[in-house]
Amino acid sequence: AARGLDVYVGMCKSCHSPDAYTAATFTSKWEGKPLSELYVFIRDNMPKNEPGSMSPEEYADVLAYLLRINRMPAGETDLPADADRMKSIRFQTKPTVVRKEK
Repeated sequence: AARGLDVYVGMCKSCHSPDAYTAATFTSKWEGKPLSELYVFIRDNMPKNEPGSMSPEEYADVLAYLLRINRMPAGETDLPADADRMKSIRFQTKPTVVRKEK
């Protein structure tokens, strides 16, 4: 996420404020979806003037930064810079309720 902040400041901040990625509209759009969908969206559309121009790792770092500003818990390892490997990770802002069987 720290590396993602650096990429965000250098490549994204001039067009996007962090507040745009923590609002209800943003979180409701991505809630419950695999991180791979958000990663692919960012990779294929950003930066706006040159989509796809950053490295896969830079896109993953920006995604990690977005997760941090949405108060997601940090993982034990860096996010993989691979959409296929992100398919099993979900964007989830609401706590998961685990019900005990009776």
